[in-house]
Amino acid sequence: MTLEPTTYRAPSGQEFLYWSREQLLKAWKEKSSLKVLADGCRLNAVTAVQIAGSGHLGTSLSSLDIMVAVRAFLDGDKFLTSSPSGTIFFSSKGHDAPAYYATMHLCGELKDEDLFTLRRLGGLPGHPETITKGVPTNTGSLGMGISKAKGFIKAARLADPDSRQPLVVMLGDGELNEGQIWESMPGAVRDGFSELIAIVDGNKIQSDTWGESTLPLGDVRRRVEGAGWSYLEVEGNDPDQVLEALTQASLLDSPTFIYASTVKGSGVSWMEEFPADGEYYKFHSGAIAPELYDAAAKILVGSFTGDAGGEAAELEPSRPEFDSYHPRNRPESLLTHWEVMIGKFMDSHDSIVAFDGDLSFDTGTHLVRHQYPHRYVQAGIAEQDMVSMAGTLALSGHIPFVHSFATFLTMRATEQIFNNATEYSHIVYFGFLAGIVPSAPGFSHQAVTDVGIMSCIPGTRVFEPSCSEELAQVVEAALEYKGPSYVRIGGLGPAPAATPPANTAALVQRRSGTDLAFVTSGPLLTLEALSAADLLAQEGIEAAVFSRPETTAEINPDDAQRLAALGQVIVCENHDPALANFHHVSQALRAAGSPEPIRVGVDGVPANGQPQEVLVHHGFDAVSLASRARADLDIPQ
Repeated sequence: MTLEPTTYRAPSGQEFLYWSREQLLKAWKEKSSLKVLADGCRLNAVTAVQIAGSGHLGTSLSSLDIMVAVRAFLDGDKFLTSSPSGTIFFSSKGHDAPAYYATMHLCGELKDEDLFTLRRLGGLPGHPETITKGVPTNTGSLGMGISKAKGFIKAARLADPDSRQPLVVMLGDGELNEGQIWESMPGAVRDGFSELIAIVDGNKIQSDTWGESTLPLGDVRRRVEGAGWSYLEVEGNDPDQVLEALTQASLLDSPTFIYASTVKGSGVSWMEEFPADGEYYKFHSGAIAPELYDAAAKILVGSFTGDAGGEAAELEPSRPEFDSYHPRNRPESLLTHWEVMIGKFMDSHDSIVAFDGDLSFDTGTHLVRHQYPHRYVQAGIAEQDMVSMAGTLALSGHIPFVHSFATFLTMRATEQIFNNATEYSHIVYFGFLAGIVPSAPGFSHQAVTDVGIMSCIPGTRVFEPSCSEELAQVVEAALEYKGPSYVRIGGLGPAPAATPPANTAALVQRRSGTDLAFVTSGPLLTLEALSAADLLAQEGIEAAVFSRPETTAEINPDDAQRLAALGQVIVCENHDPALANFHHVSQALRAAGSPEPIRVGVDGVPANGQPQEVLVHHGFDAVSLASRARADLDIPQ
């Protein structure tokens, strides 16, 4: 083909390549090749991630041949006609959203310009949501796919008892760690849901490394067939084979499970390479360096047009992205402090056992897995199993340090956490990425209910440190406390200067002031409050800023008087309403005869998009906080 890709010029002036839908349709008319279409979508997915600045590349590239084949199967004669077929297909893993959107664009459900709104406020969410027309269900929190598919099928049967329209749900092979997947399968057989097809993007690599090193799946065929499903295997990066398998599945009288063996990063040679003993797959998530994007785009354009010269791009083999044995560099944050600090705590406390749920790099446990391999447990994407195992280790005299993303830990394993608390177990839970930022992945990854959940678990102390000194002190307090503790670690950005608290329940004064006070927890809002105070100071308004490491502790009388003396108090909470800072500050001020504080926090589902636009949306940015302070002091804007 003689097609040249279209150029998109971003507001920054940067240029990116993509295939318009018109060009994709022209390629289909000329070649009738599903593989060519998938390669065209690959360029669009990579470009969408690059423009967004974040997203999941490896799994998007591995899954695109499957997605294109599924749409060809379900849409039949309506494939690429922009005429809805009425069928349902969704990806349960959800983090392959760039590929899913690229396929929707191919099928006429999204416009060209929609591709450039990935992970932007009001644009395409980081994980699929029903606010996007054509997306049948929200995904991103793993394990729900087959259950959701059964609900759709039951609804179709209620509307028409004779309905047998095929429904396809795609799973990730790492997602098969989740127990809900296996719980959901027998009921589909019992209810005769033969129209249900689950297809696995079997790229064999999870967040950091090989699935077999994370949590082996065993004999998947026997597990599936033991539940009464039919089982097929196929080469997943051959869309024609996938289409044939889907057609075969539609003729069977039982639900069908298709294991599609794929390559993570498929279509870009250097993203496909990962040694058998590799520990850090560098293309799981995140945008790539500009020169890597240019090289990837050249390869993908060549695959689409048939120009083999696209493979000729030369890259320095010593680039850190190609190093599978060492972690990538990242900016200093509480997370980078923790990955070193946890080793020191394990040095001095022989009873600590570190747990992680397939997020060793993202939760900072990747170093101690080597330092203390016998006191490290990689649980995989199986939070309930991880928490329950930690519970009996605690009953046996150990102190489990349980790590995951805050929303995964507290939402998926609440019952298990509660059960451990009823045993008065000494466990320290660490919830990362807590709060509205990082916001780009979407609400499935934004923990705003965790403080409410954990503050209601009997006997649990909830901490949210703002700096490294507070982090060290809250962990010491959690080690001394003989019950459950939850350490909430938000964001991956910078933290305020280290300031040791007198004790974890006390206010930590980070800026003096006479006119009002901000009370915060965590690095994100503490920094925004400090910046807001700087803005107000330019107008002669002196705002004090306090952080509180232990958000669920009562305010002591001395701190209550300090706040009362300042008059107006604004409490910033990076979560939904809970028995935390605002509640305790309010109680303390009421007892001191002072006005009620003002709450700035999240209510309901958080917005997702780029961090700064989401901060502004929720009124958490420095300018909005300063404006709120002026309004509360009745000072003209």
